[in-house]
This record gives sequence, structure tokens and C-alpha cells, in this order.
Amino acid sequence: MKLRLLLPFVLILIAAQNAPPLAITSPLAGDVLRGVVTITGRVDDPNFLSAQLDFGYASNPADTWFTLQTFSQPVQDSALATWDTLSITDGDYILRLRLTLTDGSFQEVTIPVSVQNNVPIASPTPAPTSTPEPEIEVQIPTPFLLASSPTPTAQPHPTPTPLPTNPVSLNQTAIYTSLGRGALVILGLFVFAGILLLRLRHS
Repeated sequence: MKLRLLLPFVLILIAAQNAPPLAITSPLAGDVLRGVVTITGRVDDPNFLSAQLDFGYASNPADTWFTLQTFSQPVQDSALATWDTLSITDGDYILRLRLTLTDGSFQEVTIPVSVQNNVPIASPTPAPTSTPEPEIEVQIPTPFLLASSPTPTAQPHPTPTPLPTNPVSLNQTAIYTSLGRGALVILGLFVFAGILLLRLRHS
């Protein structure tokens, strides 16, 4: 039971021994900083003499640094400084933690960060939601059977009824007979008239 209680402390001691003596734990490399930022880390070395936390421009050809905090005592995993990024212009910077040892040598760690106070924070664009299209109802007409039309029945044509014989109609023979009679009558009249003329002349 006692071994179980001591195990967490042993693990913490082992982790502390394996941890580097000099580190910036927050912010991380590449972080975008805005407003007031708390910088955490550790400066813990048996040969500790002094330390300081600085920042400089990412493009720093003149090796110019601006001090944020100085340390006269080792610091173990706690806040190193509070940095008001509103006092500087937006851009890319380097944070540097430098440790000076008792033999005059030094160690340092650096991390790149970006300050963006005047750039609006990009809000994540919501993913477009697909609107379900209304279902198109296809109406299929109900088939219906057409009644077969009855076969047309041939209508009986009326048989022409012969008309009765016209009593006043004349056939060809009757016509010729009538013409002959008429010619004879006319000829008789001419003969009679001639006879009368002759008698009148003789008298």
C-alpha cells in the first residue's frame, strides 16, 4: 500500500530529472498571440547564475533583443513573465530564454511566434448543409380497357320498286303512226286545196 502511494512521487522525480533545465512551455512554437499573454517555462540548473527572457523581431540581422523579465533565482515550471502584445506592432517575433551559468557560459532556447492584434479572428465557416430536395411524385395513370366496338352490321339497301307504266307515255311505234297519220292529213289537205284552185280557175 505504501509503495502505491510513493509511486506517483517517484514518477514525478524521474520526470523532473529527465526534463530539460531550460524550456519555454507556453506559448508553443508558431502560436498566434493576442492581448496579454502569460509565458511559462523553467530555468533550473545547478550552475544557475542568472537568466532573462527576451523577444526580438523574426528578421533580426542586428541581433537586437528587448528584455521582458530577468531572473536571479531558478524557476521551475511556472510563469516567467506577462507580455502585453498590444504595445507592439503585429508581426512575427522570436521569444528567447537565456541562462547564464557560473562558469560564464550560457544556454538559450528560442521559439517563433506571431502577434496579430489588428487582424480579426477568422470564424470557422459553417459547412454548407444540403437541403433535401422534395421528392417528385410520379403519378402513373391507371390503365383502363377499351371496350371493343361491335362489328358494324351491313345496313340493307332498299330494293328499288318499279314504277307503274305511265298511261300517257308513247312508245316508238305509236309515235311513227302518229307522224304518218299527220303526213297523210297534210297531203290530203294539199290535194284538196289544189283541186279547189283548179276549179276556181276553170270557172
